[in-house]
Amino acid sequence: MKIRLKIAVILIVLAVGVGWFVARRPSADRPLNVLLICVDTMRHDRAGYAGYEQLTTPALDRLASQGIVFSNAYSQTGWTLPSMATILTGTYPKTHGATDFHLSMDPSVPTLAATLRDRGYDTRAFTSQLLLTHKYGFAAGFRKFDDSVLDMGPTHDTSTGERISDLAIEDLDNLTEPFFMWVHYFDPHYKYLSHAPWDEFGDSDSDRYDQEIAFADRQIGRLLDALDELGLDDRTIVIFTSDHGEEFGEHGGEYHRTTYDEVVRVPLVVRAPFLAPGESDVITDQIDFVPTILSALGMEDAMPGLPGKDFLSADVEPGPVFIETDRPPGWHQRTVVDGGLKLIAIAEADLEAIPFNSRRVLSPTTNVVPGTYLYDLEADPGEQNDLYYDGHPDADRLLALLAGYVAGSSAAPGEVELDDETREQLRALGYIR
Repeated sequence: MKIRLKIAVILIVLAVGVGWFVARRPSADRPLNVLLICVDTMRHDRAGYAGYEQLTTPALDRLASQGIVFSNAYSQTGWTLPSMATILTGTYPKTHGATDFHLSMDPSVPTLAATLRDRGYDTRAFTSQLLLTHKYGFAAGFRKFDDSVLDMGPTHDTSTGERISDLAIEDLDNLTEPFFMWVHYFDPHYKYLSHAPWDEFGDSDSDRYDQEIAFADRQIGRLLDALDELGLDDRTIVIFTSDHGEEFGEHGGEYHRTTYDEVVRVPLVVRAPFLAPGESDVITDQIDFVPTILSALGMEDAMPGLPGKDFLSADVEPGPVFIETDRPPGWHQRTVVDGGLKLIAIAEADLEAIPFNSRRVLSPTTNVVPGTYLYDLEADPGEQNDLYYDGHPDADRLLALLAGYVAGSSAAPGEVELDDETREQLRALGYIR
């Protein structure tokens, strides 16, 4: 083990602040495992390793000290369904098609789980989110797909993190290596529940949100401890991230209905046997997960034609980040981040193209306003100073990039019927009214 780590350090080139790496590939006779841990609705700035003063994430802080912290990671869309579909397919929402409550993933789009399963991986998933189920296509490629915690009761009133960890830890004993396991924790999502002993944080929405993160962190710590105790840590790539963040009034809104950074910046930590700890400011987005994982496993050509990059590569090239959401209904929100600048374009959408049951229950919002907005993220990280005017050279450049991105769509998503029970749960979660 000591020799392996010494070799790994020698073979890695890490530029802190630039964030690039040369990774040692796994040997063919000892392929690496992959553990993907996602926490729903967790902001990038509420973790201790990111400088947050509240003691919310001791387990994740420990993981961060052992891995690479990516400080500029973006969600592709800012809400769960399309974000997680992007993470698991490596494609943009316009390609996988899961962009609204009534749409599932295009079944013709390959998934990471199916690709790894076909190459001998034991693929397993444990989810606790109403939208991350069979009917939306998320079971594709998993030998075992367990969303049984949804039977515990309405997720907005139920803490499911402990049970999710229980199920995943139980399964670690039954796995066949190599494995790919995805574990999705729901708890920080609205409604924000109180948890002892963290209730001393306070009782505001933001305080209880922190309590939920601390609760989820403890459950993640149990899972990571189990992985280590079984001796799997030195042959497992661990990736921690979130699907999106959350708003607490920074731009006059709540929940996650915009593409401001409090919603679309996400935490990202990668720990692997071939990586030395460090930090990187490489800009990454969710289309990068699949190519990065496949490259780390020596399977670069397994899913050709993906739009993302390997963010662990030494010669990773920065490129524009494209973010899109059609929530709330009635608006197209399209965003591009490039060269330290961020442009947001909001336009009206045709409600008649949305099934009646998906649009008639619009949850009101006041901070999604049609128009074009331009921010300098380096000078104005809080996105408070709109620089846009007609003819602004940077705005015109970013608008051209955005126009090229939105042109065309290859998705053929399936239709999902929203029954009364599902609508009621979506209402309780704050998505609809």
